[in-house]
Amino acid sequence: METAEWTPRASGVITDDYAKNLRMIRAASHAEESEDVVIREFSAFGRAAALMYVDGLADRDSLQRFLLEPLMNAAPPGASFPEESLQKAFLPLSSLTPTSSLSTLLDRVFSGDAALILDRMTGALIADMKGFVKRGLGEPLTETVTAGPHEGFTESLRDNTVLIRRLMRTPALISEPITVGEKIPARLCLMYLDGVAKKENVDETRRRILGSRIDYVSSIGVLEQLLEDDPFSLLPQIAATERPDRAVGFLNEGQIVVVMENAPQVLALPINLLHLTHAPDDTALRWQYGTFLRCVRLIGMGVSVLLPAVFIALTMFHPEGMSLSLLTSVVESQARVPLSLFASMLLMLFVFALINEASARIPGIMGASLSIVGGLILGQAVVEADLFSPLILIVVALSGLGTYAAPTFPLTLSLRLSQFLLLLSAGVGGFPLFCVALFYLLLRLFSQTSLNQPFIAPYAPKRPRNPDGFSRLPIWRQRLRGAAANPFFMDRVRGRMRAWEREKEKP
Repeated sequence: METAEWTPRASGVITDDYAKNLRMIRAASHAEESEDVVIREFSAFGRAAALMYVDGLADRDSLQRFLLEPLMNAAPPGASFPEESLQKAFLPLSSLTPTSSLSTLLDRVFSGDAALILDRMTGALIADMKGFVKRGLGEPLTETVTAGPHEGFTESLRDNTVLIRRLMRTPALISEPITVGEKIPARLCLMYLDGVAKKENVDETRRRILGSRIDYVSSIGVLEQLLEDDPFSLLPQIAATERPDRAVGFLNEGQIVVVMENAPQVLALPINLLHLTHAPDDTALRWQYGTFLRCVRLIGMGVSVLLPAVFIALTMFHPEGMSLSLLTSVVESQARVPLSLFASMLLMLFVFALINEASARIPGIMGASLSIVGGLILGQAVVEADLFSPLILIVVALSGLGTYAAPTFPLTLSLRLSQFLLLLSAGVGGFPLFCVALFYLLLRLFSQTSLNQPFIAPYAPKRPRNPDGFSRLPIWRQRLRGAAANPFFMDRVRGRMRAWEREKEKP
């Protein structure tokens, strides 16, 4: 009779009984049923030995060269065989880890390593033999920049940690291994700057990962949903990035970066509202350019959220707030349209969102073609057929451009949902209900937290901060780290950053 609970993670202790160990490993790994699970038996030092690996995950050439050949060609030892000499003298490997835990052995083997068991040797030896196919480094797909590096993360955990360490070459950068998933564990790395990151933030991140009771975490997005403070908030509380330089920026501000196997993005927490509005190349540009682009971005996002609702509230409930010429234009264009302004706005915003979703799902350059050509043809057709007012198309186009100004895709979706919520309130109750809905969104924003840290900090509550907020001051004036950093290590530099400059001589 089958049990009610599925328990794929086997437990056991690897002893010096070779035959017993081999039977236990074969049963726990389902080697008889799985054709890619290989257990290669041979003789080494006059003893029975077995090498276990997964075909395709481990590198066959490395297995043959660094494990099988040295062991099979080694001369038999004398009466006594010191097990420690096996690691020191016979196997030319840089990574060789002993273990007596069956679960650890299986986790490592199914991650691409190889396990060696030897008769009369207590435990097993795990060799790093990963050789599975992986994607090479490429340019980030969703965070393109005009200035700055063009390298992005891949699906390899070790490659991603190397990309971060290559940019931040210091032993203070901690890379702590951890797993998530009770039945099928997924490998993670917590990366943070020792001393700069608050200990309570590191402990809280570790506690949430270990406290995520789920059988399997399939993607970094699933992990983000398990770690966030408020699952019902429209705004993301954890930043995801596929750029190593942005991850290093988070680390330098005292935040924790979570790297996951098989994920081309990493998570950074805690964050605040400012991190969602910053683009990756803001720092690489001169401060005048970065400030200008940041202002344009913020104005565009504000227009995307407020413009449709304000337009509907004015035209339907408060026409006295509009100029006579604009009101006349609205009335004349609406006289030929069968739908009301509110219904037209809702429908056009939905069509705009539908075009965006369709263009994102169509592969290659066809997506961009559908987005541009489909929008132009559809807009011209509905105007000529007197189905929608031209003013509706102008408002929808402006609000759509504003959502595209958001630096990240989750923030874009948050803006669209807020846009629909405010539009519905304005269409039902005019400015009074619109103000109530806007006040509710602001109340949720100011009460939101990220890793138990205030989301509006360092503005509310007021805290020492790096002067890189809604505007961007020059680099040489940014002497402090972010509000998430340890207060004892807030200073990035003491004194003048441009030390080569001399103060003007007093007359």
